[in-house]
Amino acid sequence: MIEFKSVAFPRCNGGLFSADVTFNFSITYHSPPALFGNHYSAYQFFLYETITTHGEKGKTFDQIAEWLNKKSYLSVRGKKFKGNHVHSIVKKKRLKDEKLEREYTEVWSDFSLEVVDKTLVNIFEGL
Repeated sequence: MIEFKSVAFPRCNGGLFSADVTFNFSITYHSPPALFGNHYSAYQFFLYETITTHGEKGKTFDQIAEWLNKKSYLSVRGKKFKGNHVHSIVKKKRLKDEKLEREYTEVWSDFSLEVVDKTLVNIFEGL
């Protein structure tokens, strides 16, 4: 959430008056998490592409894991693949893509302008 407040000395009829002016509003803006980082490495993307290619050929997750292990590929954490690892890679990529495609709406609050005239305060300070 972004909030903004300001104090200024306004000019009226060419003179400078002592007043506090506060302009208040808030904006709430949501954006996809990918804008803040958390991108796939080249290796992660390679694994995802390889898995989906084999999946489109009708292979099961266990068969794809077996193929990856035969080719001496390791998981991102350096482990041998199992079917559930392969499934997790596909699932996480799908969920991330859904988040990136989601529409986020802005929420704007009501605006308010507060003016506090300090003329009387300044008069009494001089007495």
